[in-house]
Amino acid sequence: MFHIEFVGKLREGAPPEVLDRMETDIADLPHVVTHAKSLYANVIAQRTHKPLPRGFRILDLQGTEVAHWSVDDS
Repeated sequence: MFHIEFVGKLREGAPPEVLDRMETDIADLPHVVTHAKSLYANVIAQRTHKPLPRGFRILDLQGTEVAHWSVDDS
């Protein structure tokens, strides 16, 4: 199980703002990353009432970041 956090714009010297978070029961990290990218694409297409996320990070059950992605990295 992993946690997916959709994050806002990075600010120098500050952690990214978490705009949304969810849990997934997918156990395979590469599949979680693919799932998070799909969710991100859906969020961008449908989001009108909240700030748009700039990317996401994936945390394991202990809260350690195990993967991340940002439009700024593309």
